[in-house]
Amino acid sequence: MKKSVHIRNLTKSDLAAIVNIEEHVTGVARPVYWEKRIELSEAIRPHWASLIAEIGSQVVGFILGRAGELEFGLPSTVAWIEIIGVDPAFRGQGIARALVQTFVESAEDHDIKTVFTLVSADSQEMVGFFDRLGFAQGKMLHFHKNLAG
Repeated sequence: MKKSVHIRNLTKSDLAAIVNIEEHVTGVARPVYWEKRIELSEAIRPHWASLIAEIGSQVVGFILGRAGELEFGLPSTVAWIEIIGVDPAFRGQGIARALVQTFVESAEDHDIKTVFTLVSADSQEMVGFFDRLGFAQGKMLHFHKNLAG
């Protein structure tokens, strides 16, 4: 039987769980990075933009996002999904979908009409995921410059 996913606002107490999920996904633990990201999230980002997914009392996923006004020449307030992570042991259970849907619904509740994210063209899994959720490749172009070093 599939257990229900509960979505709630992210708090400082979620630090260890987020570090653990990222380490399971990437093999790298970055507690100092995540401590700073969570502090930033609590200080300047809307509370609805950083979320935790739980099954029972276990943190199984997270999403960090933000809202921005008139960025990149856009004419209105938009929301950005910056980072999403799901514990590999819980993939395929709709956790990422639930996180994104809650994020989108919260953005709509705040009169935001557009949600953006960036996905590597090499990550067909993520491209397909966002495509299935109704996201489409936008008109903005991504530019970068490699720096010597």
